[in-house]
Amino acid sequence: MRSRFLAVIALALVAAGAAGGAATAATIQVTDAWIRTPPPGAPTAAGYATITNHGIASDRLNGARSGAAASVGLHEMDMAGGVMRMRPIAGGVAIGASATIRLAPNGRHLMLTGLKGPLKLGQHVRVVLQFQRAGEVAADFVVRDQPGGGMQM
Repeated sequence: MRSRFLAVIALALVAAGAAGGAATAATIQVTDAWIRTPPPGAPTAAGYATITNHGIASDRLNGARSGAAASVGLHEMDMAGGVMRMRPIAGGVAIGASATIRLAPNGRHLMLTGLKGPLKLGQHVRVVLQFQRAGEVAADFVVRDQPGGGMQM
């Protein structure tokens, strides 16, 4: 009788979680998170990462924050008429269920503005990504010169 009672409680908890529809931070995975080493004295830096939504519902990256900068925004670079433009992304970035997005050079990225100190090669910077469903997800971004951790010559 006791095992049947525990089974009923377990099923009720699972059903309650599914009915709530809220994703948890466990559904979001952030990998290859890095910040390009800014020039000395630069007030801004760009951050990149691969973000995978392992959930069964879509989510949206709405923004981010970091103690290393006054603000962190979502930006996008693109070519228009042979001119590269960078602009803020309004409304965040959608991430479908079981989908992956990339924040990468020459595309969507995080823009850390108002750096509170110099960022040095190899330094780790905590960035908290803010998702519509999953809430806040903290990620460790490594300061490096280019993708893959190699150094530009």
